Amino acid sequence: MVITDFYLALVFGVVIGLLFSEFTGINTGGVIVPCYLALAIDTPEVIVSIFLVALLTYLIVDYFLPKYIILFGRRRFVALLITSVILKLLLEIVYPAMPFAIFVFRGIGIIVPALIANAFSKQGIRLTTFSTLFVSGIVFLVIATIHFI
Repeated sequence: MVITDFYLALVFGVVIGLLFSEFTGINTGGVIVPCYLALAIDTPEVIVSIFLVALLTYLIVDYFLPKYIILFGRRRFVALLITSVILKLLLEIVYPAMPFAIFVFRGIGIIVPALIANAFSKQGIRLTTFSTLFVSGIVFLVIATIHFI
């Protein structure tokens, strides 16, 4: 079996994210988010796109949708997921006009903004953004160090 960057990011991201969360009590958006962002950290446009979709998802689900539907628990999380997927699909429609490749934003990348948006509503935008980027940076450095060795 070949150990790829994905496996390294997954293992180290889950471990480092869990340790960070246990010691600080700060959520990084879920254990998978730092793994995924660590793989895309060398392309800041993708990171910005993910956080833009997460912010828009958070604003729509927390401030717009509650005027029309009752959202709590699972319904709220499903609303986060659906809104995130729709925004991501809209971003892909605009994709040809964008000057960068967003292929990293596929697959599990459609769930990551919803997880970040969920953390936004629980602990705030600033804290979630800084903690998520901090842990993702550490995971990236660990993977880069392993490749260097």
